[in-house]
Order: sequence, then structure tokens, then C-alpha cells
Amino acid sequence: MEASMIDRPLYLDRIRPFIGKPVIKIVTGVRRSGKSTLLQLVRAELRSRGVLGTDMLDVNLEVYANRHLKNPDLLYEQVKAWADELDGRKGYLFLDEIQEVETWEQLVPGLQTEFQIDIYLTGSNAHFLSSEFATYLSGRYVEISVFPFSFSEFVRLRMNDGIQETVDEAFDVYRVLGGFPFLSYLDYAPDPCREYLLSIYDTVVLKDMVERESIKDASLLGELLPFLIANIGHTFSGRSIERMLEGENISISVGSVLKYVQVASDANLLYRASRVDVMSKKVFKSQEKYYLVDQGLREAVYGNNDRNIDQVLENIVFLELLRHGWKVTVGDKPLVVSGTDESASAPGGASREIDFIASKGSRKLYLQVCYLLADESTIEREFKPLEELRSDYPKYVLSLDKVDRSQNGIMHRDIRTFLLESDDLLR
Repeated sequence: MEASMIDRPLYLDRIRPFIGKPVIKIVTGVRRSGKSTLLQLVRAELRSRGVLGTDMLDVNLEVYANRHLKNPDLLYEQVKAWADELDGRKGYLFLDEIQEVETWEQLVPGLQTEFQIDIYLTGSNAHFLSSEFATYLSGRYVEISVFPFSFSEFVRLRMNDGIQETVDEAFDVYRVLGGFPFLSYLDYAPDPCREYLLSIYDTVVLKDMVERESIKDASLLGELLPFLIANIGHTFSGRSIERMLEGENISISVGSVLKYVQVASDANLLYRASRVDVMSKKVFKSQEKYYLVDQGLREAVYGNNDRNIDQVLENIVFLELLRHGWKVTVGDKPLVVSGTDESASAPGGASREIDFIASKGSRKLYLQVCYLLADESTIEREFKPLEELRSDYPKYVLSLDKVDRSQNGIMHRDIRTFLLESDDLLR
């Protein structure tokens, strides 16, 4: 079955206000998440506004035929030749995987200044948006982060492809194989999908981590990453990882662990959630958590998505918040003992964890995520930290239960329903 392309209004709505404006639009995200397709959608929108095809120049810098354009001087000459033919009309330049061009951070602002063109870029490694580039561009750019399909996009695509299934059945596929767009071309057959996902993982590790960051000990990185991927949503400690790997006769320093974690974050593979004391607002510099850009990569690299379902559900909700532009932290809520606060000034002290504190402008949400509210102790563990919060912001407990257990002002939602309604709830 041939998959159909779907609109991605969540991202298009962010780009539209900047179309034709003198800011460079930079679309970032992990490889194969749909960045190039998003630029196709932008070009289609421009055509619907009457822009001629000749007024748009599209250069994919990963295509072999364009390998010479990685030289900034040759790319400049090609853009100049096209721009000279515009005859006063506004031009629209699309440069895919711009980080392949040497000293691109100097070239791109110069193109915008010299020619009457509107510029759109994609990049797979966040490191290219460095302080050096920000200096050259002086705040004249906007970044749009793109992720693999959300659950609502996943459902919409499968409906367009004529797949007859319930929401529960769709979610069973999504929580294991994830939302990379190309999987629809494989009809979501598990074995081919895992092979494809492993190829994405290998490419990200090789091109966006080992080669781009000039990592000399790739084998050490190869030992560390699967461990981090297996433990998404668990408290992170460079020291504990060092000790764990030493137990397997793998020598690595805490500094190397932290460096490799940052490299994985720059490659848009991992995302950090800092830990915050909800009483003092203090941000802890350790005991953070990390989440993976797509749960399908975890299934391909490590497996066990169904057996580690609590971690996977947490990861899915975390990414949904990021997709909608929320800043997400993990909360420590001090226990109340005999009417006094037993301080949680250090992570791991007497505290109840709040899975996610999400903020966006003046808005805030508190969320707990679990598999099932199976018994009273689980219900207390999930609801109690939220009940003790003196806050009027919305509080959610999300699980796969279909029975509504909302209580004491705390809303309980089926995770599947929450994800399908997220465009309205989180916009």
C-alpha cells in the first residue's frame, strides 16, 4: 500500500506568520522526521498564493549531484545566478541539510542581505545553531522543531491509507513502532520497520555524532547509547553510569558520559528534562531525566517497549508536550509530615515526584503518567502529589484506564484520548 502525505498544521501554523518576512526560517529535527516534507508543504502553500515555480530554488545538500555545492562559494554562485533571473520578484530559497555546507553560518546571512529572497533551511543537528551562528545572524532567524508523527497524525495517516482499526489498535502499533513517516510505506510490518529504524539510528550516530563531533572512540559511544535508550524516563547520573559500565569492564569517565549525552542531544536523539523543586523553584543540576525522540527507535535498538510500557507512555507524553512548544521539567514535591514540610532540597530525599511540569508563557500544567491505576496504592501514588499542590493550574493523571477516576479537582484522562485531543488542549 502506498502511503499518502498529510498536512502538518501544527508546524505550518508556526511558519505561516514568517513567510515573506525578513527572518530566516530554520527547521530542525532528527533525520527522517519530516523536515523536507514540511518544506514541500511550504512550497505548495506558496504556489497556492500565486508564487511561480521558477521563483523558488530547492537545493538538497545530501543529494550526490549537489555534492559540489557543499563548497560555499559554488553554492553562492548558483544562488546568485538564480536570483539574477528574478527580475525584481521575490525569491524563495530552500536549503535542505544546510550543515553540510562549510561556513554556512557566514554564507546564509550574506545571501539574505544581498538578494531579494526568503530563506528556509533544514538541519539535523542542533549544534549548528551555535552561539557563533547566532552572532552572525543577530537574532534574524526563527527555529521550528519537527518531530516524528504524533499519535493524532499517525491515526490520520492510517485513516487516509484506508486502514480499518480502532483507536486502541492504532495505539498498540504506535507505542511499539513509533511515528517515523516512512513506516507507512512498509505497512507497519514489524521486522522491516525495525530494520528501517535501526538504519536511522545508525545514520544519526555515524553522521550527526561520530563524524560531526569527531568522536574518536565510537565503540564507547556504541556501548553507552543503548543503555541510555533502555533507561529513558529514569533518573540520570553520570557517576552511576560510570560505575555500571565499569561493572561490565568498560572504562569511561563521568566527563565522557556527559559529553556523549550532550552529543546525543545535539543530534536531536535525546531530550533532557531538568528536575525542579516545586516549592522553591530551584533547578537541580543532577538527577535529570532523558527521553528519546521516538519510541520506535527504542524498540529497534533495545526492544521491550511492551514490557517497559510505563517508560514508553511517559516518553510519548513528554514528546507531545514538546511538539506543542511546552517547556517540560520533572517536579520534586516535598512530603508533608505532621503538618510540616519535610524538605526535598536534594533529589532522592523525602519527596513525591511529579512526572511533568509543563509551562508555556503564563500557562502551566502538572501531569502524572502511568500504565494503569490498578489498585488503591497506585491511585494514591499518582494523585497524592497533585492533591498536595497549592496551585490553580490544571492537573492531570494520564493512564490507559477507560474508567474516569477524576477526583479532588484532578482530571484523569485516557492517554489515547489526551493525545488525540492535544491539538486543542495544548495549543
